[in-house]
Amino acid sequence: MSFRLPALLLTLGALIPLHVLGQAFPSKPVRILVSAAPSVPNDIISRGLSEPLSKAFGQPVVVENRVGADGLIGMEACAKAPNDGYTLCSTASNVIIWNPVLRAKMPYDPLRDFAPVVHVGFFDSALIAHPGVPANSVQQLFDLAKAKPESVTWAHFGTNSTGFMYQSWFRKSRGALFYVVPYKTQPQVLQALVAGETQAAVYGIANAKASIQAGKLKALAVTAAKRVAEFPNVPTFEELGIKLPLRTWFGFHIQTGALREIVTRYNGEIRKIMADSGFKDSILNRMGVTANDGTPEQFDAYIRAQLKEVGELVKYLDIKPE
Repeated sequence: MSFRLPALLLTLGALIPLHVLGQAFPSKPVRILVSAAPSVPNDIISRGLSEPLSKAFGQPVVVENRVGADGLIGMEACAKAPNDGYTLCSTASNVIIWNPVLRAKMPYDPLRDFAPVVHVGFFDSALIAHPGVPANSVQQLFDLAKAKPESVTWAHFGTNSTGFMYQSWFRKSRGALFYVVPYKTQPQVLQALVAGETQAAVYGIANAKASIQAGKLKALAVTAAKRVAEFPNVPTFEELGIKLPLRTWFGFHIQTGALREIVTRYNGEIRKIMADSGFKDSILNRMGVTANDGTPEQFDAYIRAQLKEVGELVKYLDIKPE
């Protein structure tokens, strides 16, 4: 019995909430792991949260970037981190939805390895074109691509990008045959559009806004749920009868097995920060992120629905996982 007692006490201790044991969370620094490069939206959101989150927790909150392999490196590191609640994972639609659907082998599973914490919001895009393109609507662009197959160039920055999926759907469902031009980075796509090297692309509204307002580009449709205030005359894709599960989103996850009270604490603190007018103006509004927030359960339901819908879309487009 004396040999079994320590093991029994350890087992019982694991079942007792942290605050009962006198180890109120957090009792040491917290890390936010970002599977993307510095200065991209989810990195900016994470860094914007770090200071107010540190004040709320009374502990340092450090942002760490793990870049590479379309987010696989960072997400694998997140999945393998101790599930003690001290590593928060900055996530987005590409790593939680698109990678699992498009890749045959994955170093992580979005449902098995992660627990949703909070859905930060959407980063909406627009179908934009160079002013020289003789099309002022989506239908006119379709007609042009049909009349002259492979003559209208369409830029994208990866097969797991919103732009690549839209053109694939246009090709399959509407017979609009664009000449697809891949670029390595998002800024390269915008530069090519403005310079007239390529003619159309789906691109983040916030990043293309200045070029559209200056007349260097024109917007034909937006992925948002409703029309964007800055471009009230530009319809949504849904208005045009095109409803695809392709809105880019950002959020936060934690390792499966972390205590429920820690997930709830993160959710509550992040939602408080997101509701602050200063954070909205300096981070969310500046980047063009439409806030969503909500409970972990709502985020989980949304992710499961997205995985199903995107999986069906990829199957319809006959895209084989690689």
